Amino acid sequence: MRKHTRTVIALALCFILSQSIVLTGCQAQDAGEPAEPLVAEAETQAETQTIVDHAGRTIELPAQITTVYSISPVGTMLMYTFDDTMVAGLNVILSEEEKTYLTDHYVNLPHLGGWYGQGNQGNVEEIIKNAPDMVLSTGLNQSFVEQAEELQDQLGIPVVIVKDGLSDLAESYRFLGELFDQEARGEELARYIDNSIALANEIASQVPEDERVRVYYAEEQDGLHTDPAGSTHSQLIELCGGINVAECELLPGYGRTAVSIEQVLTWDPELIICCVDNGRPDSSSYHTVLSDEKWSTIQAVRDNHVYQTPLLPQNWFDRPPSVNTIIGIKWTLYLLYPDRIDFDIKQEAKDYYELFYHVKLTDKDVDAITNLALHQ
Repeated sequence: MRKHTRTVIALALCFILSQSIVLTGCQAQDAGEPAEPLVAEAETQAETQTIVDHAGRTIELPAQITTVYSISPVGTMLMYTFDDTMVAGLNVILSEEEKTYLTDHYVNLPHLGGWYGQGNQGNVEEIIKNAPDMVLSTGLNQSFVEQAEELQDQLGIPVVIVKDGLSDLAESYRFLGELFDQEARGEELARYIDNSIALANEIASQVPEDERVRVYYAEEQDGLHTDPAGSTHSQLIELCGGINVAECELLPGYGRTAVSIEQVLTWDPELIICCVDNGRPDSSSYHTVLSDEKWSTIQAVRDNHVYQTPLLPQNWFDRPPSVNTIIGIKWTLYLLYPDRIDFDIKQEAKDYYELFYHVKLTDKDVDAITNLALHQ
């Protein structure tokens, strides 16, 4: 009897359970898609994100991006300043002096090369091997867009284009903040840039035309190459309220228009900024300008208003004209209008390097970086 009763109960439970399963299945079908495809769809949505980059290109990316390879030093430094641990590889071989002011993680990254300047190529096999989540390109003209599309096909990795102009950098940091789900970091860097540019505009607007400092930007070892007003390479002069004295041809891209000493003598600048190229410490004209008799009658030389651009880990003024020039805004204001500023340029350097380069400078560090760059 008990055995029969247990059998009946068991059959009844099986029937109830089977009905429950059927009902559950029906409810899932009535609600829309079956449960299993919903899970698969959720997983797919969680794995990717679709964005529109600054060139208007629609791109599908991993939902979480942890490593980024940039095709040029401009983009690499943009990524380094945002988050050095996200950089996948370097475009250039760093000097020992440059390494001093960069993080240990960054200086130990592999050298992957890049597509920039004259004849530089990235190492396609090594880039693919390192498998970054995305590739970053900077610059919006048609050639950059075409290059991005070609590299995306060649590497099999999505390429995102962002703006890199001085007036666009704050927007680019905010864009990266949203892309990487680090909005606070993007806003922090963007706000510093906005405030720096606003300060330059404010001071420049207060300087009467007849009191604006006349500046010559001396490039190459002979000092007889320059970039006139309107060039991105000399843009800080105008931004900070100075007058670029160079009246010569504006060359696109690399720039550096050749001029004669006779032209410079005619322009007779009140202040000279001597450029040093990254990786080329012997490229400065500083000592030439101060020691060559041909320059001696120029007002800037007579008044000892000749300054060399701070270089480490990147040039404060130019080469490249990118995020490294943000501290250059403060430096240029300091050179041109020391009586109109209310900041200590050495403390500004410490604040900038900690915020953007992730390093804390000592007083000795600041003195080494700004050697030949400050008022005596």
